[in-house]
Amino acid sequence: MVVALVLIVVLFQLLTDGILLKPLNVTNIVQQNGYILILAIGMVIVIISGHIDLSVGSIAGFVGAMSAVLMISHSMPWPVAVAVCLALGAAIGAWQGFWIAYVGIPSFIVTLAGMLVFRGATQYLLHGQSIAPFPRTFGQVSSGFLPELGTGALYHWPTVIIGVLVMAAAVWQQLRQRRAQSQYGFDVLPVGWFVAKCAAIVAALAAFTLLLASYRGVPVVG
Repeated sequence: MVVALVLIVVLFQLLTDGILLKPLNVTNIVQQNGYILILAIGMVIVIISGHIDLSVGSIAGFVGAMSAVLMISHSMPWPVAVAVCLALGAAIGAWQGFWIAYVGIPSFIVTLAGMLVFRGATQYLLHGQSIAPFPRTFGQVSSGFLPELGTGALYHWPTVIIGVLVMAAAVWQQLRQRRAQSQYGFDVLPVGWFVAKCAAIVAALAAFTLLLASYRGVPVVG
């Protein structure tokens, strides 16, 4: 997967004449796909346990529609609306999980039904129309950036600091994994290959960090 990702990035970097990896474009990609990463974290846990969730997109749409209705149609403060909708999403997940874990209905059936139900509920809730405008502060949750330390700096220093911490954590995780494999008698990479692997990880993280830091820093994605 890593090799495939690298090949895709190289291909589109060439096809776009270098636009793909420009700092502004990388920032836009992170902002536009942040919610997909959040959904993917939950989906990984579901798939690891041997199940599937077909309703995740419909539930996300329904919960998003509910938050919009609460904020715009009912003038609810956006932090309260977000908290209510997070609780609503958790309740929906627990309800579907009950039928799967305790009743024994296959997850494919339960989540297929959920997909249809919540897709219809979203249409009913919004009457097939878009609603606006959202509060300005709410919009900054998904389009803002971490504040800068000072002015006139070449790079966004909070982003650089975060990147260094992430690099250190990644190397530490590799060392812990290698130590655990050695303790249990598993084969481990030779020292030279292990150092090269850690160096490649650090280089990739450093390049990504500098791309973000050369624009406006880490975007706030929600």
